[in-house]
Amino acid sequence: MMENDTPIYVNNTQIENVESYIYLGQRYSTRDKYQDKEIQRRITAGWTAFAKHRDIFKGNTCLK
Repeated sequence: MMENDTPIYVNNTQIENVESYIYLGQRYSTRDKYQDKEIQRRITAGWTAFAKHRDIFKGNTCLK
């Protein structure tokens, strides 16, 4: 935690202060430098989704 950050409490439990987090599939950040990480995360997610269905995309079966 930075020196001037005020801790936040919910039900007497201090909430962890993080630089970034993912909410509803979107990376949120308190620092701009994480934009590159968000772009890389989305590219990786796209390739992962493609790999799951590779047999459909590369197969010889007609999809019509």
